Amino acid sequence: MLIAWAQILSMKNSQTNPKPVGKALFIWLSTISLILLMVGVTALWYFISPRLHEINEALPFVLLSGLRIFFFILIIGSILVLLTAIFERNFIIARFAAHMFIRIMYPVCIIFGSLIGIPEERIGESFVRVNDTFIRSLRKKFDPKDILILLPHCLQDTSCTVRITIDPSNCKRCMRCDIGKVLELCDEYGVDVSIATGGTLARRIIIDKKPKVIVAVACYRDLVSGIRDAYPIMTLGVFNLRPNGPCINTHVNIDTLRKAIKSVVRKPS
Repeated sequence: MLIAWAQILSMKNSQTNPKPVGKALFIWLSTISLILLMVGVTALWYFISPRLHEINEALPFVLLSGLRIFFFILIIGSILVLLTAIFERNFIIARFAAHMFIRIMYPVCIIFGSLIGIPEERIGESFVRVNDTFIRSLRKKFDPKDILILLPHCLQDTSCTVRITIDPSNCKRCMRCDIGKVLELCDEYGVDVSIATGGTLARRIIIDKKPKVIVAVACYRDLVSGIRDAYPIMTLGVFNLRPNGPCINTHVNIDTLRKAIKSVVRKPS
């Protein structure tokens, strides 16, 4: 445990020396946050239990029984979710359990992380990787027509005059940016692709096209909000590369995007 704490605290310097963030950060923060939550609730119980006796003799017993059942469900559910995240095998009977875990635990981890000096960006990156783990653990494949590749407009070279946000097929595939490479990849697998200028347009595209699974390329902030907003549609996240800073002439690792698509696309029979 002390080693884990040291690893987490060492990430304070990640802004000056950024390194890829794995899923371990979110898993550890979630685990520690749950332990602190149970400790806090237990301490609160011992504080208020004498006053509950004054109201009704049976009330403390009823609430204590409910608290024990809640802790039991919380512990078992958290263990199954964490095992799924670690081993990438589906230990969870219902997919919504994983979703509720990451949806509830993300803001908790952000608050806890801020208290010990971990940047939100690092937690967000780890959150996305844990989410991708849950999706891959399902081992579920989809027809190409049910998959949507969602790209940010900042992948397009700023000097390009071609308008591709309305129709990506307008791209001339000059290969000055990664849009052409992504379009060739999507043609190879027969999956649909759209380009969004922001969250509002992305939500409209999803509503119009009704995909069953999304592979989204974006920065951590857009991926986190997209994953949480798109539920129950499964969303795999692929981080864009920002050598010129955010939102300008960004890139995407084509091999990483290919692996993400292959993990959810059904091969032709």
